[in-house]
Amino acid sequence: MFKLQRLEITGFKSFADYTEIVFTGKGITAVVGPNGCGKSNVSDAISWVLGEQRPTSLRGQEMKDVVFQGTSKRDPGGMAEVVLHLERDETEYVSDETELEDIDEKLGEIDEHSVDMSEVEPEEDDPEDLVEVVAEAVEGEDEEESEEVVKAAQVGSAQTIQKRVRTKRRWRPRNFALEFAPGEAVSVTRRLYLSGESEYLLNNKNCRLRDIQDLFAGTGLSGAHYAIIEQGRIGQILSSKPSNRRTLIEEAAGISKFRMRQRAAESRLAAAKQNLGRITDIVAEIEKQTRSLRRQASKTRRYKVLKEEFRGLLKKTYASEGASFQSRLAELEGLVANAIERERECFEAVTAKDEEFRKATLEARDAEDRVTEVRAKHAENALRRDRTKREHEYQVTRMEELAERATNLAADLRATESRVGDLLTELGKLDKEVAAEQEAADKQRDRLREAENVYAGKLKKLNEFEKELEEVRSEHLQHNAAVERLEEIGRQFEGSIERLRQRTDGLEREHERARKTHEERRNEFEKLGSDLEAEKAKLSELNEERSGILQKLDKAKEELSAKTDVQTRLTERYSRVHHRLETLEELEEKKAIYSPSVQKVFGEQKNIGVRFIGTLADKLRVDKNAERAVENLFGQGLQSILVSSKKDARKTIEYLNRNELGRIAVLVVDKEASPGELNGNLNGTVGGVLGAEDDLLTALLRAFPREMHARLIDSLRDADEADHEIAATWDGDIVAGGQLYVSGRTPEGEKNVSILGFKRELSELKLGASELAAGIKRAEEDVETASATVASLEDRLVDLQALIVKIERESLSKEVHARSLAQEIERAERHRTVVSDEISQNVSEIESLESRKREAAENAGIASKALVLTEEKMGRIGESIGGARSDVDDENVVLNRRRTDAEVAAERLRSAKTALERVNLERSELESRAIRQKEEIEETRLMSEALKKSSVDLAKQIEAAAGDEEGERDELNEAITHLSAARESSDNKSTELAEINKVAAAARDDRASLEIRKTETVSSLKNLDEKIAEDLGTSLEQLVESVEIEEGFELAKAREEVRRLRSRLDNFGAINMLALDELSETEERLEFLTAQKSDVEESIKAAEEALREIKRRSRQRFKDAFEAINKNFTDFFSELFGGGTGEMVLLEADDVLEAGVEIIAQPPGKRLQNMLLLSGGEKAMTAIALVLAIFKYRPSPFCLLDEVDAPLDDANVGRFVNRIESMSENTQFIVITHNKRTMEAAKALYGVTMQEAGVSKIVSVRFD
Repeated sequence: MFKLQRLEITGFKSFADYTEIVFTGKGITAVVGPNGCGKSNVSDAISWVLGEQRPTSLRGQEMKDVVFQGTSKRDPGGMAEVVLHLERDETEYVSDETELEDIDEKLGEIDEHSVDMSEVEPEEDDPEDLVEVVAEAVEGEDEEESEEVVKAAQVGSAQTIQKRVRTKRRWRPRNFALEFAPGEAVSVTRRLYLSGESEYLLNNKNCRLRDIQDLFAGTGLSGAHYAIIEQGRIGQILSSKPSNRRTLIEEAAGISKFRMRQRAAESRLAAAKQNLGRITDIVAEIEKQTRSLRRQASKTRRYKVLKEEFRGLLKKTYASEGASFQSRLAELEGLVANAIERERECFEAVTAKDEEFRKATLEARDAEDRVTEVRAKHAENALRRDRTKREHEYQVTRMEELAERATNLAADLRATESRVGDLLTELGKLDKEVAAEQEAADKQRDRLREAENVYAGKLKKLNEFEKELEEVRSEHLQHNAAVERLEEIGRQFEGSIERLRQRTDGLEREHERARKTHEERRNEFEKLGSDLEAEKAKLSELNEERSGILQKLDKAKEELSAKTDVQTRLTERYSRVHHRLETLEELEEKKAIYSPSVQKVFGEQKNIGVRFIGTLADKLRVDKNAERAVENLFGQGLQSILVSSKKDARKTIEYLNRNELGRIAVLVVDKEASPGELNGNLNGTVGGVLGAEDDLLTALLRAFPREMHARLIDSLRDADEADHEIAATWDGDIVAGGQLYVSGRTPEGEKNVSILGFKRELSELKLGASELAAGIKRAEEDVETASATVASLEDRLVDLQALIVKIERESLSKEVHARSLAQEIERAERHRTVVSDEISQNVSEIESLESRKREAAENAGIASKALVLTEEKMGRIGESIGGARSDVDDENVVLNRRRTDAEVAAERLRSAKTALERVNLERSELESRAIRQKEEIEETRLMSEALKKSSVDLAKQIEAAAGDEEGERDELNEAITHLSAARESSDNKSTELAEINKVAAAARDDRASLEIRKTETVSSLKNLDEKIAEDLGTSLEQLVESVEIEEGFELAKAREEVRRLRSRLDNFGAINMLALDELSETEERLEFLTAQKSDVEESIKAAEEALREIKRRSRQRFKDAFEAINKNFTDFFSELFGGGTGEMVLLEADDVLEAGVEIIAQPPGKRLQNMLLLSGGEKAMTAIALVLAIFKYRPSPFCLLDEVDAPLDDANVGRFVNRIESMSENTQFIVITHNKRTMEAAKALYGVTMQEAGVSKIVSVRFD
């Protein structure tokens, strides 16, 4: 057994932080705390780590609810982890390993004899097969683990699912050695991530859920886990169904391991039976396929023989055609060479004639050039004459313009000479004015020199006063410098103060920026928080969507399952119909429904040498209602063998008699017989309902006239009205001649073989098989559509899961950013503090500088007083300087006035001289203009005379050119006459050249026609070569060399024979060239499948034997456990109640393993009554008695009781505590309670508190 050492909880429910609970080795450990603090989460953590798979048992809706959900101050967790530490003690307990090893060995034998259907059936990418193999793959595991495997598959990729599905799994008893030595530590760990991934670890190594369950199986900690009584479960033990209550007894009896192996054996048995049915179907199909392949192989052999004959004749035919084409090609090549020579001769003649034509054309072109040249020369002469005429007209006009120009120039000259005279008069006046102004200017210069001498004396006296003032000013400057220096110091202090103030302002702005940064980071932090909340909301929506998709997926899978069931039912029905049809077809093929004589005759058909048409029953299509009437009338005649001639009938009868094969009827059906006998009306007679062809009806009328004309009546009562020789009812009663009555029925249950019924059933089965095959195809399409829907939903689920993981990662990134923002906010706060300290320091410095500034101001005041004294002395000197400067200014005024007068006189002199120079310049310009005008008048005169002379010459030239036009016309006519003669000669040469070209074109056409014939022959040879390559896989050249054509070979007949052979080959239809190989493979596969079928039958026997052994041992264990626990329950009930009666009874059932457990309780002083009528305390005491009874039979390493004492009064609590104290020597008890009496009995107390809302903490107290 194991002892509980400690429990580690991280992120599970309200235990957000790492929490450790250390348990004492013996005695009672109590877990206490106020309501809602998380006490029961300790119980849930232990149940969860031991493999609990039902979220409702953990007080949740889905498994991820066990992960810490977060609080108002804490973010949700991403993982829940619980670690349970135990230690193997010295206690020995009953081991089931020997029995389990025996059963596991048998299950292994079943797997060894199992058949891998992927080897039996051809591989197909059928989603249903994949799902089926998944189901087989997880059969060896418990239901809870299978559920997790399916969930993992839902969020996995399609490739991952297929990879797992195609792995053939065997029964694996366990992955770990679960035997531990005394004192050895064992740790069990379970983790769950929000992404849905789950991990189990045993001693820090990954393991399966089944390994954990195997470890604790039979200890009360797995399955029904009667050692862990959660809150409210104590009452459920009594109120649950009897079938559920028996699971507690099974757990104590250690049957859970056997149950797991029983399910595995049952699933293997069902799979083996299903595989047997499938293999049987496949074997039948393979046998049918083998028969078909034998026929195909025979056909293939005949085809190959005919194919070889065809290829031999085809080679000769192609070789003969090739030789013919090659001979024709050689002949055409000679004809083409002759045609090319004729074409060359014609070409030479054309070339010579073309040279003559070219020369004639050149002469005509030269004549044309001469005409063109003459015309150009005449045009140039005409142009020159026109140009001379226009020049003469221009010169006349120019002379008129020059005359007008000379008149205007003469008028301008006279005006210029008049202006020159006026300017000479003005020059005389200006010379006198310049002389007067010169004299006035000299007088003003003398007066200016006198005023300058007086001004210099006054200025000297002023300079002496200014020198004395400069000495006093120097002293003033020293005092002023002291004042300025002190003022500068004050200003420096002021500047420092100002800079400090600016620095303070900057710091205040920095403080403001730091405040804004702090506020921005705070706002960003809050916004990030809201974003995180939004993402959590989105994550919640996605999870809801995922739940919705899971629901749709479940619904789609249910629909797929339903459609698969429909397909399976149709397939099974088709299989039954198909098997029945094959059976009937086999009977039909063997003629088993006919008499032995008929069967023997059909078996000797080849020896007889007659081809039978069939039997009479084969050719009739009788309505179902008339079958009895026809069968009773014709009797053995329906087994008559049909032949096509009397000769065949005699041969059959002779062979029959010679070999003593029995007695049969042979009916001759003549296809060419006249149908005239059918002119009679068969309506209302048996002949009218036979449904036979005309030739057969004719034969029947001859062979069975009475039966064919037998009237069909509704009942024997109608026989009196019948005037026929014979009549029959629809039920088969016969009246002959109104005297003989034949009737009767086969006793019920006695077999009655009906040939016509057999034929009808065979026809109906063929039609039904066809309809079922179509229905199966539609069902397969429906299944495929449903499978596609499931695959689409699974893909969407995978995408959604990836999106959830992505958002979770983004949320984690934002949480990291939020922590970074929190640090930045803290830094901004520190920065604000530093800036505030600097501002305070600057204020202190400003106050110090203000004090030093005031001291400098006082020193500046003293220097200012000395400055005032020097300023007064400077004032007195300044007054003296003022008087002297006034005298100087007065003299300066006189000096300036005289200087002005002198400058005015000098300016008037310069003006007079300037006017004189201007008049002289204008006179010079006018004199020059008069000279130019005279020269222009002379030039105009000379030009007018030259134009006059040129005009006279041009007039003479115009008169002389009038006589040259006539000569030019004669010269042009002569050139045109020569051009006409040259053109006529060129046209004659062109006509001759055209005639020769026609002859050359005819030769060229002949050559082209021959070349076309040659090309066609070459093309025919090429096509023949390609055809040979396609049909025979060789070349024409190789074929002609290798094939020898005998003398007298007729190509036309050979072609006809090739067509005939090709037609025969085509009439063979589809040929399976691989039929021989396939036949060998199929026969080998048939042998293999027969061996596989034997293995499956052995597997079924082994599975049935294993099931019987498991059930036998389970029944014995259950009976032993039930009797012992029932006795213990009676004792504990009396002890806890202080009397009364309590016992358990098994409800009646065919199998003890399926019987429910009913509890009968009769507290002291009360009558036996229904359990539900007991009080809450009585129910709790009864349930506790049952749990203690189980514990006494099969002690558990530890027991966890969650508030089971809540309904009990103090007296009952005392008895309860006394009992668990007495049992605590061997079992650890962890009790979650509010009862003080229970707390007093505990050796250690663990308090669960919530110092932080929503987060549980552990506080421990141990009593020595």
